[in-house]
Amino acid sequence: MTGISIGWLTRRRGRKAAVGTAYTGLMTTALAPDFYLAGDVPDTFEARAGMVMVHATVALRRIRNIPGREAARMAGALNTRVLDGFDAAYREQGVGDSSIARKVRKLAEAYYGLGLALTAALDETAGEARESDVKVVLERNGVTENGRAAELAAWLCTLADGLEVQQDAEILAGTLDWSVGCKVR
Repeated sequence: MTGISIGWLTRRRGRKAAVGTAYTGLMTTALAPDFYLAGDVPDTFEARAGMVMVHATVALRRIRNIPGREAARMAGALNTRVLDGFDAAYREQGVGDSSIARKVRKLAEAYYGLGLALTAALDETAGEARESDVKVVLERNGVTENGRAAELAAWLCTLADGLEVQQDAEILAGTLDWSVGCKVR
């Protein structure tokens, strides 16, 4: 058995652990009560799913900015974990097996569209125009209550900026610093 490389297995286990850490932080942040208690985001399944989507988008945007195959694999694994989480949430609600696939597919399509729009808003503008563009995306996709998107938009821009300055190695280890946006709250 000597001389056999199991580096791929070690990398895979490390990636799985990193994705688990990133997912736990993402969910803790997206489902934290602040925005729900303040009335900025409705306390509904759909709005909570939207919060998971926008936080996942910010995380995936940062991971995809890291060059190399490992970052691409991590992004794919985190994306899968988010979608599996939606599946599990539907099952916990008692949704039957016959309609789970349809509901998850619909949610995945919304996630993909929201992700593209939010990423474009974060990438293509700067300053107040950037926050305004993010706000429009949030309102258009029903993530926030009408007229309540400004604070969440500011949070997401601050969070995205904070993740940009975080070291690539920390990001690949799954230790995204979700607290960087807390200055806005």
